[in-house]
Amino acid sequence: MNSFHLVRRKLATVAATVRACSNWPAVARARLDASVTLEALRFRNGLQLRPMQPLQRTWGEIFEPAIADVYGIRVCEPDLIVDVGANIGAFACLAGHTHPRAQVHAFEPSATHADLLEANVALNCLTNVTLHRAPVTKNGREVIFSELGAGGASGIILHENGRAVPMQSVSLDCLDFSGRQSAFLKLDCEGAEGEIIEWICANLTLLPPRIELACEYHHWCPIPSDQLLMMLRTHGFQAEPRTLFDESYLFASRG
Repeated sequence: MNSFHLVRRKLATVAATVRACSNWPAVARARLDASVTLEALRFRNGLQLRPMQPLQRTWGEIFEPAIADVYGIRVCEPDLIVDVGANIGAFACLAGHTHPRAQVHAFEPSATHADLLEANVALNCLTNVTLHRAPVTKNGREVIFSELGAGGASGIILHENGRAVPMQSVSLDCLDFSGRQSAFLKLDCEGAEGEIIEWICANLTLLPPRIELACEYHHWCPIPSDQLLMMLRTHGFQAEPRTLFDESYLFASRG
């Protein structure tokens, strides 16, 4: 990464933080100094989020989904929102706050992160966010979930350094999509996004007529991104890859 690109990215990060957060000076201090504890990020739209400490290590858990809104939930109007890999609830809380009439289902298997997600939902008095403490797969099989704690890529694909926790997964058919006209599906599940996209393409008759899919793609996903894009396009989606803040994403829409 050249120095010009690095400076430009940092400036974009600072600008997005100032636009989004009313207490951005405190956020900046906690971002730069791991010894500084930040009680909560306070957003100009009234949202509040308690981060996992230290913010310096867990910055991405809030910046991409809530400050930068890389998934684009603010510009959509879904009546059902699904958050797979909800972490501490940055996306789920933003989605529930932005769309109070929509139902938000947040899936987070890590107990530490799910507890903080629940606290953030309560902090914002959100009654439209439901937490599911389970990993999502295409077939609801039993999996080994690797839990790395704060700032780690917990998931069912990478098992290098995490605490191994046997879990029963669920597939998205645990949700009732009937009567819904539009769904927004956000995936950030550390490599499991491939098989969930397979499930989506195989179960379109269960889903609403309008679908927006926003997915962070991880290079260790067993299914290559080009193959996933082709699969989505074959099933009637307009799909494209994007790189945002140096991370890879897939975006798709149908209907």
